[in-house]
Amino acid sequence: MSAASTVNNTAEVPSTPTYQTTSLAESMLLLAMLTVFQRGIGFVRGVLFCRWLPAEQLGLWDLVFGFLMLAGPLVVLGIPGSFGRYVEHYRQKGQLRTFLYRTTVATVVLSAVGCGLLWLFHEQAAVVLFKDASLAPIIPVVALTLIAVVGFNYFVELFIAMRQMRMVSALQFVNSVLFAAIGLGLLMWYDTSAESVILSYGIACSVTVVMGGVVLARDWKQVPLCDRVPMQSEFWKKLLPFAAWLWAINLLSNLFEVVDRYMIVHFSGLTAEESITLVGDYHSSRVVPWLMVAVANLFGGILLPHLSADWERGERSKVSQQLNLLLKASSMVMMAGAIVIGLTAPLLFEYVFEGKYSGGLEVLPWTLTYCVWYSLVGCAMLYFCCAEKTHVGAIVFGVGLAANVGLNALLLPMWGLTGAVVATALANAIAIVLALYLAHRHGMEIQKSTLLLAAAPFLLGLGWPIALSVWIVLLWQAYAGSLVFDDREKQTLWGGVSVLTNKFRSRT
Repeated sequence: MSAASTVNNTAEVPSTPTYQTTSLAESMLLLAMLTVFQRGIGFVRGVLFCRWLPAEQLGLWDLVFGFLMLAGPLVVLGIPGSFGRYVEHYRQKGQLRTFLYRTTVATVVLSAVGCGLLWLFHEQAAVVLFKDASLAPIIPVVALTLIAVVGFNYFVELFIAMRQMRMVSALQFVNSVLFAAIGLGLLMWYDTSAESVILSYGIACSVTVVMGGVVLARDWKQVPLCDRVPMQSEFWKKLLPFAAWLWAINLLSNLFEVVDRYMIVHFSGLTAEESITLVGDYHSSRVVPWLMVAVANLFGGILLPHLSADWERGERSKVSQQLNLLLKASSMVMMAGAIVIGLTAPLLFEYVFEGKYSGGLEVLPWTLTYCVWYSLVGCAMLYFCCAEKTHVGAIVFGVGLAANVGLNALLLPMWGLTGAVVATALANAIAIVLALYLAHRHGMEIQKSTLLLAAAPFLLGLGWPIALSVWIVLLWQAYAGSLVFDDREKQTLWGGVSVLTNKFRSRT
């Protein structure tokens, strides 16, 4: 059907959404404020969970949370992930009501089936997740929580697609605060176990689902009726291929992020209780380093629209220059943060964590190493988003996943938890090398200094004296030489620092 006939056959479609939207600039500001505040709450919550939970229960929660993040998009076939692409498409065609109705029904049915199967085969699920059938009673709680997680993800994706960032901010704010408050409350007054944490997360997600449902019901009345309802076959033929591709990418990236913990459970050669305790040690080593990943994701999300604008104007070389600068600056800043974390970690583990996680402190250098590399992989992925080659992300994460499984199978039985974390670090090294190689194959100009800075995080795993000494040399070169940043990049960095300084002074 031609564009003209589409317009003629559609009821009067407003040029702007009938629901209230948020501007791009305001969305970015909300995103920045939300991320900083949420990560602060999450950090305090994570520290207190480590302090109050026994290592085995902390490991159990880590495995459950990893499963929820993996299974959430999995059970609904990635359909909510397509909202960002198709909400506006069907709104402009006057078919938004049909789109929302069909995708909502499909999401509810698929999540009910998936969670029902999880409940029905709870003993088998306990063996797969924990290698311990005696933990089967916790699976029904996980199944109910999964339904709430699917609902929470659904509304977040929907309101982002509808450009209602105030609502997204409200949902995530309420979810984060409730999870912390209820979780810490249950640990203090109900039971010091992973079940209390799972329940609190499920309750927090359920409350936000109710909030999202109320807002959707209000906005539903403003969505115009459809003049032409697309055939079911035509509708799903268009939607499912895109959703399936996103589903595959989410599956591979989420597996890449969690597979090492499940390898510990199934391939460490330890009993279920001992392996889950190791996962608890591992979790303690990730509490602080994972904040760097969140910050890197924030800056990547803010930078992407600007990179996309340059790309659309045909300024491909400028995109390459900005991404090289982002990768190098990120590596320098995160290495500095990692060194500070490493030097102060003994105080955190000894006094705040009460000496319960000596294994976590031991593997912290390699945890920091792979967190920096994982963040750099995310930065490199921005190029594929600009070039509309997001399928390359599936290749990178697929190869990284295979490497992670293979290296864990080799190193985990020999070195225990250290082997698992080193294997994950090496898998992330493979992922960043592959991401940069494929970006170069698709036109990105990779600087030699970018390769140097991308390799530098390896020094973190060799010990703080070596890492700090080399970082000081790199910092001196960044300031006085041209090995790290050239003159144009220095001018860009100093210009950004000057703008931030002036804004800060103007508000004080």
